Amino acid sequence: MSEYDECTDSLVDPTALSSLQAELGGDQSIVNTFVRNYVAMLPWRVARLHHALDNLDIEDAMDAVLSLKTSSSMVGAICLRRLATEMEISIKLLPNGEHLGELNPLVDEIDRFVFGTICQLQAPLP
Repeated sequence: MSEYDECTDSLVDPTALSSLQAELGGDQSIVNTFVRNYVAMLPWRVARLHHALDNLDIEDAMDAVLSLKTSSSMVGAICLRRLATEMEISIKLLPNGEHLGELNPLVDEIDRFVFGTICQLQAPLP
């Protein structure tokens, strides 16, 4: 059990997309395109994290997790943002890249929320 288990009810905060739309001058088509791009890139972003950890590449791991955190925040992907933030902190606390393998359980936790997040982002808004 993780502290993120409570995220299973709502993985996406719809107010984040409303805020993004307001920032973009109310253009829903731009928001829709951004969400589609996020959904398309999400599996790649997580795979990049796995790859960085497998290769003990601390710089790539940090770059990948920051990309995941920032993009998740913009679309309101609550759990993925929280997990990416936790991973970012964990990477910063590692003495060196040789210890990246210790973070594999956290990337596995991120994996658990990818499908549900995509489903919620693709669902029509109420």
